[in-house]
Amino acid sequence: MVILIVGLISVLVACLGVYGVVSPSGLMAFASRWRPRAGFWVASIFRIGFGLILWLAAPSSRVPLALQVIACLGIVSGIMIPFIGFARYQSFLLWWSRQSPLFVRVWAAVAIVMGGFILWAVIA
Repeated sequence: MVILIVGLISVLVACLGVYGVVSPSGLMAFASRWRPRAGFWVASIFRIGFGLILWLAAPSSRVPLALQVIACLGIVSGIMIPFIGFARYQSFLLWWSRQSPLFVRVWAAVAIVMGGFILWAVIA
């Protein structure tokens, strides 16, 4: 079940990446939905939750150490979100929304690679 959840989330990440490459402005509109305080907490909880699920899936993957590192990064970043505060979170989202379409496309391509890598790693 854990592998299925990780696989579905990695496909979602890759699809969001494809969307960002095709339509940077569309991805930015989607990201702007995370600006309210609820999005602040959902972002934190999602990162922690995905990190934990990824950690559980890592031992049965093709590259357990790599997935454990990614899981730790996700957990730590999710824990840090409340510590940076809502105002800095908002500032970061505003900064991100002001970046060029090329910048957004490059990071969207990173999401495609990460989603694809995680999917490849858990589907044995």
